Amino acid sequence: MASTTNLRRAGLPLLLLALAALAACVERVDDPDLKAHPASWNDTDHEEFHGEYVKESGVVSCSPCHGDEYSRGDDGEYLQGDDGTPGCWDCHDGPGGHPVAWVEYDAHGAAANPDAESCTDCHGDDYLGGWSLVSCYECHDGPTGAHPDGWVAADQHGAAVRVDGAAGCTGCHGEDYLGGTSEVSCDQCHDGPGGHPTDWALAAQHGAEVDANGSVSCTDCHGDDYLGGWSLVSCYECHDGPTGAHPDGWVAADQHGAAVRADGAESCESCHGADYLGGTSGVSCFVCHDGPGGHPTGWAEAVQHGADVETNGTLDCSDCHGLDFTGGWSTVSCYT
Repeated sequence: MASTTNLRRAGLPLLLLALAALAACVERVDDPDLKAHPASWNDTDHEEFHGEYVKESGVVSCSPCHGDEYSRGDDGEYLQGDDGTPGCWDCHDGPGGHPVAWVEYDAHGAAANPDAESCTDCHGDDYLGGWSLVSCYECHDGPTGAHPDGWVAADQHGAAVRVDGAAGCTGCHGEDYLGGTSEVSCDQCHDGPGGHPTDWALAAQHGAEVDANGSVSCTDCHGDDYLGGWSLVSCYECHDGPTGAHPDGWVAADQHGAAVRADGAESCESCHGADYLGGTSGVSCFVCHDGPGGHPTGWAEAVQHGADVETNGTLDCSDCHGLDFTGGWSTVSCYT
């Protein structure tokens, strides 16, 4: 009996110590500062930078903390987790790692990122998606530039250049349009950055186009007044006006008169019409001439050509009416 009492007496202090320890355990202490990422996680120059990790492993492992939507709601609003976990969308244009507004050309275009090989880390060596599952071909005509799918078609990039000019091409193709970071020269297909095909300056090229369709289409680039527009190239640099293929000064008799004497008037038909009353040019030869032969208005009157023959003789007449004056290329005989 005494021994039992002694045991109880001895155990009492132990019980008190245990209760004191329990009280200390249940006393609330601050939560430890737990972090899942290393301190260097946001250091872009560190080998443990999270961008490098995502390139290697993708973003699947991010979802347990950042959510399946990587902390962006279905309505597109940026969110944080219930515990304050930051969302990928706080800094990025999506969980792929691109910064906000990356989709804009100025951000990810060739001018800003001339080396498209860096895209392969996420989009795959073939640029068809890789672990990102986003193919560069969804938006581009290829991985080397910012052109959308189908850009090479004239109704794509041609239409864009007509509206906005060629200045936007310099970012990739260089200030001289000979390649730049894209290493693709506009001169491979064009006669210059204006968009004309190679050899466009030849009359057979743009002359035929104007003959067929008129000069209205020229205004898109050369301006409504044909003095340059956004192209800064005036049609008057080479032509006597925008309505045809005549060179500067063509209206002078020693220009077009000499050409007609030498080659005849048939070449005038393509622009001025088979009847020389205007055609696609809208300018009738009869405005200045007594017919397609080149004589000025009223020439048939004796006072006109009679006076000229009296002064200069009939030699000039042979250019058009033939050495025998029976018609020549003009098919009009002086004997008529």
